[in-house]
Amino acid sequence: MSGSWLSEGCWLSCVVLLLIDKVSLQEIEAVVGHNTILPCSNSDEALRNKWNVFWRFRDSRTVYDIIDSRASFDEQDASFRSRVESFPAEWTQGNFSIALSNVEKADGGPYTCFIPAINKQTKVELVVQERPVKQTLQRRNGDVETVPAPSVREVLRNRDAGRRTENRVLFSAALLGLTLLFLQKVHTAEDHIKSVCVNSF
Repeated sequence: MSGSWLSEGCWLSCVVLLLIDKVSLQEIEAVVGHNTILPCSNSDEALRNKWNVFWRFRDSRTVYDIIDSRASFDEQDASFRSRVESFPAEWTQGNFSIALSNVEKADGGPYTCFIPAINKQTKVELVVQERPVKQTLQRRNGDVETVPAPSVREVLRNRDAGRRTENRVLFSAALLGLTLLFLQKVHTAEDHIKSVCVNSF
């Protein structure tokens, strides 16, 4: 019985590992009005002479299709028309990335590149930031100065620094909780030892 359970567990683990290997997830950052590349490549397995690749936004809206090794725009969502290009010269090397031009705030979200011949999905999360604008600062003496707003990179760096601080606080709180729990157990054990010693005399 236990051997059967073990073999089923091993089989399930292998299936999970195979599925994980076939799906990859990446996060791409872009600025409104700029262009960006959404990556999708297949370097580990050879494809046949003709291949199909399907790019989708939020799992349903067609971004870009390659059908029988040719770009197809028949089903392309209107919001992506004339804004998406691929690199046909790179397809033979397994590069099915797309370039999205004039990024809009509404473009932010999950994209999927699916290659059915090898059952491979690349998931890309596009994070779109507003274009930095200039900020106006007023000095104490009344002078007004216009300075550039922080870049997207600076905003993201500050956000990540805030997350690191938050993680440190959570870790410290957890460590403090474990320390208090340990001290309580030690104190309880000492009380128990004292009571045993007193009762034995």
